Amino acid sequence: MKKAILSVLLLSAVAASPASANYFSNPRVGVNLNVGSAPNPTPSELRLLGESRTVVAENVYTPPPAPPAPPAAPAYEPPPAPPAPPVVEEQTTVAPAPVVSSREFMVFFDFDRSNLTPEGREIVAKAVDAARQTGSVHIVVTGHTDTVGSRRYNQALSERRAAAVKREMIRDGFDGTMIATIGRNFSDPLVPTGPGVREPENRRATIDLGNPPIAMLDME
Repeated sequence: MKKAILSVLLLSAVAASPASANYFSNPRVGVNLNVGSAPNPTPSELRLLGESRTVVAENVYTPPPAPPAPPAAPAYEPPPAPPAPPVVEEQTTVAPAPVVSSREFMVFFDFDRSNLTPEGREIVAKAVDAARQTGSVHIVVTGHTDTVGSRRYNQALSERRAAAVKREMIRDGFDGTMIATIGRNFSDPLVPTGPGVREPENRRATIDLGNPPIAMLDME
């Protein structure tokens, strides 16, 4: 009777234990031992658990590889230097040749000067010879300037140039009382220019021998 009651209690305990009761199974010794309230996983469950972990490991997010570094910027090269400007040769101003005619002689001067050059003295000597040959009794020497400077300054300069020619004619033996001088500043240029232009042909003095005497005209 006691054995029957014990068997019933054991069956009741087994039936009443939850399906999730933890147990330890050893097939070799034929022992099942319940431990705690959670069952130990069976070998098949362990295999499935390992496969699930492998799947989870395979599904882990792997970041994409970093993009390649951009290419290095090319080294700075300065632009080529501009070509050198062409060399302009400076032109040297040459005084014009003296003008000589049968009744008029022209003497040129350096810039801002009233003294005669050697070429100018030669022209004055030729004018004196021509005046003696033609018997001129009234000679007019007119001084001129270029357009550099004021009218007042150039007026005085033109008068000095005319006076220098007269002195040279007297030195060559001509009667000074027969020579008149006039200064015209830059009001009567040989070559018209704007203001402030150093025109060599305008820096001059003109020797006008005038008309020959009436006796000379009759002889001709």
